[in-house]
Amino acid sequence: MLTVSIPDEIDKELSSVTTDKKEFIISAIKQKIIIEKRTVNIQKLEAEYADSIKENNEIMKDFTHADKENWNDY
Repeated sequence: MLTVSIPDEIDKELSSVTTDKKEFIISAIKQKIIIEKRTVNIQKLEAEYADSIKENNEIMKDFTHADKENWNDY
């Protein structure tokens, strides 16, 4: 279990919109978790893209000679 302190200002605002603060906060946290899971993580995408660039360059090097083979036949 987690105990959280909420500033008085937010507590007053919370009281003005709900009578069940605990359930409201739990629901808000669940919604935030769903949004976070669906949000694209730019840093992760950048890292994956950088890794794929390295792999693509290695493949290009491996096939450099194959690309030049039979080129005159076209």
